[in-house]
Amino acid sequence: MDSPFLKFWGEFMLQAAEGQRQLEDLVKWMRSGYSPSVDLAALFGKCYGLTPGSGSADVDRWQKATADFSEALKSCAPLWGWVPLDRYDELKKENERLKAEIDKQARLIKRLEALLADGGMEHMSMVARFQDLITDQNQAFDKLMQALTPVEEASKKNKA
Repeated sequence: MDSPFLKFWGEFMLQAAEGQRQLEDLVKWMRSGYSPSVDLAALFGKCYGLTPGSGSADVDRWQKATADFSEALKSCAPLWGWVPLDRYDELKKENERLKAEIDKQARLIKRLEALLADGGMEHMSMVARFQDLITDQNQAFDKLMQALTPVEEASKKNKA
């Protein structure tokens, strides 16, 4: 394990015991890309043996130290139950997609249960209604034909 990383967290936890501000500072510091201008950077520099300076060698050492810190954090974060924000967002989107799929499947299951409750005869009731419609139309046509027949007979009588 990275000993400066552990030293940083030990010191940080001791300071965090003093108040909530340190936790807020940590979040700001991490979101700023481990900027050396944040107050927490002094603790980081102390733990990683970095002295304040503006030389390019110091910038390179700072970048290497922050890269080491990030790697150590990535390996320890799951042990602490932490999840990176990008992974959280990915899982949140997947969760929403799966919920939508579950809702769709629940609607399908309800439709299938209704078919089973109907004994799978829903199509048969539709066919029966269609048969009734055909019968009704046949009866209406027969009545129309019967009504027209006397008119035809009357016209035949008039011609004779």
